[in-house]
Amino acid sequence: MMPHAKPRRREGIRGTFPFFAPSRLRVPILIAAIALASWLAFESSIRHAPIPPAGPAPATPVLLDMRGQPFARPSASDVRDQRPVTLRNMGRWLPLATVAIEDRRFWRHHGVDWTATAGAALRNVRNLRVISGASTITQQTVKILTGRSRRTLDLKAREALSALALDRQWSKERILETYLNRIDYGNRRFGAEAAAQAYFGKPAASLSLAESIFLAGIPQSPTRLNPWTHPDAARRRYEHNVSQLARNHSLPDGITSAQLLAAQPRIERHDPPMLAPHFAALVRNRAGARTGDIRTTLDLDLQHVAETLLREHLRNARSIGIGDAAIVVIDNATGEIRALASAGRAEHSAIDAATVPRSSGSALKPFIYVEAIDRRLLTAATLLPDTPQAISETYADYDPQNYTHRSYGPMRAREALGNSLNVPAVIVTSRLGARDAFNSLRRWGFQFPRNFDAYGAGFILGNADVRLVDLAGAYAGLARGGIAWPARALAGESIESARLASPEAAAIVTDILCDNNARRLSFGLNSPLDLGVRVAVKTGTSSGFRDRWCVGFDREHTVAVWAGNLDGRSLGEVLAVRAAAPLWASMMRYFLAHGDTPLPAPAPSAGLIRREVAAETGLLPRPGETTISEWFLAGTEPKSGAASMYAKIAGRDTLVLPPEYAAWCDSPENRLGAVARSARFDIVFPKDGAIFAWSAHLPVGQQTLTPLSTTPLCDWFLNGRRLDDASIPLARGNWTLTARSAGEERTARFTVE
Repeated sequence: MMPHAKPRRREGIRGTFPFFAPSRLRVPILIAAIALASWLAFESSIRHAPIPPAGPAPATPVLLDMRGQPFARPSASDVRDQRPVTLRNMGRWLPLATVAIEDRRFWRHHGVDWTATAGAALRNVRNLRVISGASTITQQTVKILTGRSRRTLDLKAREALSALALDRQWSKERILETYLNRIDYGNRRFGAEAAAQAYFGKPAASLSLAESIFLAGIPQSPTRLNPWTHPDAARRRYEHNVSQLARNHSLPDGITSAQLLAAQPRIERHDPPMLAPHFAALVRNRAGARTGDIRTTLDLDLQHVAETLLREHLRNARSIGIGDAAIVVIDNATGEIRALASAGRAEHSAIDAATVPRSSGSALKPFIYVEAIDRRLLTAATLLPDTPQAISETYADYDPQNYTHRSYGPMRAREALGNSLNVPAVIVTSRLGARDAFNSLRRWGFQFPRNFDAYGAGFILGNADVRLVDLAGAYAGLARGGIAWPARALAGESIESARLASPEAAAIVTDILCDNNARRLSFGLNSPLDLGVRVAVKTGTSSGFRDRWCVGFDREHTVAVWAGNLDGRSLGEVLAVRAAAPLWASMMRYFLAHGDTPLPAPAPSAGLIRREVAAETGLLPRPGETTISEWFLAGTEPKSGAASMYAKIAGRDTLVLPPEYAAWCDSPENRLGAVARSARFDIVFPKDGAIFAWSAHLPVGQQTLTPLSTTPLCDWFLNGRRLDDASIPLARGNWTLTARSAGEERTARFTVE
């Protein structure tokens, strides 16, 4: 029997791993391992916690005039006001007060104040509801940047981890600056600077300690502590915060709570500036999503002048029914809008009459004349018919009338444009091609609401709706010698310029618009359009007398005015020269008195020449005939003489006009004693086969015939012999009378017994 073997000692896992250490060591080691694992997991959570992106704080657009002076910010009622500044520019007291009230251990903790968090948890448990979150400034910054509004334990935990991560990557100063630039101070004021301006009318850097304490309390409940609507609640919060700072020994040395409570800050309402509201709306529309300071083209000083003159004009024009008006001023050299104002009836105050399309009246006519001259389809001396019949063949159902209800017959283009006559304008449009003429106006910058088919050829007389700001921009292009681009409202705004007229054609049309004598038939010689110096100007009155326009320019500025009623109410037959021109003239006189210069007369050049022409026909004058001096594109000056348009009728030189003048020649408006050729060439007298009796009892000189044809411009022949005098002495016999004109020949045979 073998002896009982002694058990062998077993070495193994227990001696190698602490888990199998003696029981007295297992618990501490286990706790340490769990703590290490928890710490590593916590660190990993912090490292992987998302840090919200934080670019520059959004800034409310601030509109600056051309000199950098602010004139408009969006109003607090519809747009938030936010003005980010650096922490240094927030002054000494506001950051100090905010930290002391919101997060007094901000400079010592690492993003989460565990002491405050534990205290908040105990208070919430004690009250069985959430009454305190103990969020640090860093946690609130995370919340603001992420835009979270829900308050759940899960989101709070995430915010805490992100705050810990943010504290490691950002400096305390950056966190505090970000918070103070984005926190809600009520009344749609975000950030310390906007709040300081709104409640105290000063920058944050200038706030006193009391004002800073007051301001630092508002974000705790921006609605309940609104200083404008709940001043008592805001005051009580201020007193509470002062006491809190005193208890925490956070007040600066030498300043007591009693002093702060005795001198409470005075809250006022300081809304953002809103000057030139209609121009500001135009800029905001063009600037899109731009924020911060936006430099514009506005001249605040000039804007004030324009608004003053506009209000004065409306007071004076109230008696003739003018309820609304607008004015636009443009710098010719740059195309920049220097002033834009719209005013009138209170119910229309929100409407900008400078940007609302209205019927253009005759204001577009210079642009079709300049193109027709440039294309050498006419000259300033070309005769154009101002008669109802002149366009009947081209536009059978169109009967444009001048506002004077008169027809002036043959008019040189200078007079037709100067007097704003309608039929000649339609004829010029027809020569250009109505659709082409309409498209050329688009190139000048007119933004018509509808296409050509909606207007037809009548667009040149006012069927087309235009905006005052576009009209001013187009005339500024004419002032630049035919180089056009849209009116600019933003400084540095890119432009695409286009030469739409030659300098010579632009000079001719501008000269016409400066010619007070050329408009005397319609406006007289003493109208508001005459400033005594060379200033180009054109008026327009829409059909129904609803819209009145006046636009013109000197060398430096273009001024455009609209007057009427935005509700479409008619003013009766009140013309633009009374409704709009006085305001235009007032603005132009201001410019001329403050350094602007009149327009120079055109200067002869290789492309622009001056000639003396007959006043009635625009052709080379007959000896002793009244003449005028006219400008022509080189090569377009008249080559034929005025004598070709006259015939000796009844012993008098008589102007003979084309057939379309027939009705006008037979009317009382025929101031020239002119006659018109018939459309069909024929001998009117004597009739073919006529028989005349010769009398021996009458003197020979009294027995003559005066032949007549449908055109006075013909040559007469009797039995083949040319007649130098249009009268035919009677003599017995058979006679053959022949009339020849323009290659045609007509014959009448008569007998004298």
